[in-house]
Amino acid sequence: DPVRKKKKKKVSRRRPGLLSIIAALAMFACLVLFLLALVEIDLLPSHILLTGAVILAVALLIFVILWFRFARKTAARIICFVLAVCLGCGFFVGADYLNKTDEVFASVTNLTDKMANTVSLVSLKKDNISKTSDLNGKTVGTVPQSDPEGISKGLQELQRQANVSVQDYPDVLSCVQALYDGEVQAVLIPDNTRQIIHETEGFFEFQTDSNLLLQTVYYTDRTKTAANDPDAVADITMDPFTVLISGNDSYGSLNENSRSDVNMLLTIDPRTQVVLITSIPRDAYLAFSCKKDETACQTYDDKLTHTGLFGVGTTESTIEDYLGIEINYTVRVNFSSLVNLVDAMGGIDVEVPEGLEVDTFYANGTEGVKAGWNHLEGERALAFARERHAYQDGDNQRIRNQQQVMRALIDKIISPELLFRYPALMDAVSIAFETNMPADQIKSFLRYEILRRPNWQIISYAIAGDPDTQLSGAIGSYAAVTIPRPEMTEAARTLILMTENGDSADEVRSYAEAHSIEAAGSLSVDQQKAERAAGMGETYIPEEDAGYAPVYGTEDDSSEDDYLYEEDGTVSQGNDYSDSEDDAGSFEYTYE
Repeated sequence: DPVRKKKKKKVSRRRPGLLSIIAALAMFACLVLFLLALVEIDLLPSHILLTGAVILAVALLIFVILWFRFARKTAARIICFVLAVCLGCGFFVGADYLNKTDEVFASVTNLTDKMANTVSLVSLKKDNISKTSDLNGKTVGTVPQSDPEGISKGLQELQRQANVSVQDYPDVLSCVQALYDGEVQAVLIPDNTRQIIHETEGFFEFQTDSNLLLQTVYYTDRTKTAANDPDAVADITMDPFTVLISGNDSYGSLNENSRSDVNMLLTIDPRTQVVLITSIPRDAYLAFSCKKDETACQTYDDKLTHTGLFGVGTTESTIEDYLGIEINYTVRVNFSSLVNLVDAMGGIDVEVPEGLEVDTFYANGTEGVKAGWNHLEGERALAFARERHAYQDGDNQRIRNQQQVMRALIDKIISPELLFRYPALMDAVSIAFETNMPADQIKSFLRYEILRRPNWQIISYAIAGDPDTQLSGAIGSYAAVTIPRPEMTEAARTLILMTENGDSADEVRSYAEAHSIEAAGSLSVDQQKAERAAGMGETYIPEEDAGYAPVYGTEDDSSEDDYLYEEDGTVSQGNDYSDSEDDAGSFEYTYE
C-alpha cells in the first residue's frame, strides 16, 4: 500500500539515529563531569551551584526532546547534532580547566618538606679546565664552615672522578682570591655565595671568568619556621590584606633559597576595590630581622636582596620591621616564573617613554625597547624587568619597569584572551610560584571575584633612595647599596595604612602622586643628605669638590661605579653586565 509506506517512511524519520543518541548521552556525561569538577574545586556557593546544575540539566533535557521529536529535516538534525557535540566539548573543556585549576591550588600552596642545597665546583676559564678529570693532581680550595655537609658531599663526589688535593680557607672571598692567585685550580663553594661574589671589588668578572664543573645537590628538612606560616586575615573577601611578592634571581626550581631581586607589596582592600603596589629597592640597606626564622638568619645590616639567601621569611620580617606594617601572605617567584607566565599569555605590551629607549639589554643581551608601545615575549620581559645599567636613574627605573610588567600581566589575566590561553597559563602557574596563602582562602577570593566582578583600581608607589657603599654582612665586604629616602619610606607606610583603613582610590592615588619621585624633584645627593641632617638637628658638610651629581636628573651620571681607572685615566676594568647584581663601587678591598 503506497499510503502506508509513505506513513512508515515519515515515522522512521522521527527516530533518532545511533550517532544522535551517542552525542546526546556524551553531552550529558560531560555535563556530569563539569558539575563534579565544580563541586570539587568549590568556587561557587552551594545554592548557586545547585541552581545552576538544575537549570543546565533541564535545559539540555528540553533540547534533546525537541531534537528527537521535532527535528524532521536533515539540516535541522545536523544542526542539533553539531550543537550537542559543541556543548559536550564545552563541558568537557570546562571540567578540564577546573581540574587544572584545582591542581594548581594544591601545587602552589604545598610548601615542600625539603629544601634544596647546592654546592658548586668552579674553575677559571683561563686555566683551561673544563671538566673534573682535568683536575687530576691539582688542588681544590674549600670553605668547610660555609656548608659543612654540602662541602663534604661535594668532595666525595669530586674525588670519585678525580684525584685532587684539598686546601681549606676561612671564608669564600679568600678562597676565590686563592683561585685568581693560582694557589688552587678550582674552588668548591655554596652556590648561593657564587652568585654574589662579584659584588666585591676585584671580582666583578667572576661569573664570566669562571667555568662550572660540577654541582652537588642535597636536601634538608624544612623547619616549621622556614615554612613561614601566614598571618591570615579572618575573611579575605572583606578584610584588607598585604602580600609580599619576592622575586628570586634564579631559574628552575623554587625549593632553594636565593637573592630576592624583586620586592613588591600588594595591599588589597576588597571593600574599596583598591590594589596598592609598593616597590622597595633590591639594594635597600636595612637591618635584617630574624623573627620569622631565627635558625636560618643572622642579624646584621645588608642589602634587602640578600635576605632571600635566608628564606622568604627573613625578607618578610625585614620589610615588616622596616615599614612598621604586617605582611599577611608571601608569594615567591623566580626568573623562570616570569618567562613562563609571559609566554603562556602570548607576551605582554609595555609603553616606553621618550628618552628611555634601550638598544640592547645589559641584563641578558636580548633586544631592547623603543619609545612607544613594545610587545615583549618572556625573555625580553625578564630583561626589561631586570635592567638597571641602561638607565641613568638606575634601580629607581628598574622598579618602574617591574611595576609596568606586573600591571601588564594583570591586564592580560583579566582580559577575555585568558579563556583561550587558560591551559597554558595553568601549566605555567603550577610551577611558577609558591605561596603560604591557604588554598581555601585563594578559592574564597576567586569566588568573590567571580560573583562580585569588582572594578579594581590599581595604584603604584616606589620607594627611591641614594647610592652609597656599605659593609655587606652576607659577603663580608663592602658593596654598593641604596639608602632609602626616609620621607618616601614614611609615605609608603602611610599609603599602606590608608589602603588598609579603607581610603578611596582617589585619596590613595593623590597621596602617592604628591610623594612620588617626580614630585620630589631632582635634588642632588649632597642636597638630600643635607636635608636629612637638618631634620636630625645636624649639619652636613659635603666633601671638597664633591659637586652636585643629580639623582633624578637627566644629565649623564656615569661614575666610578661603572669603571675603575688607572692613574693615566685609562680604563682598567669594566663591570660584568651579564648578571643582574649591582656593582660594589670603587671601594678597595684587599686580603692580608
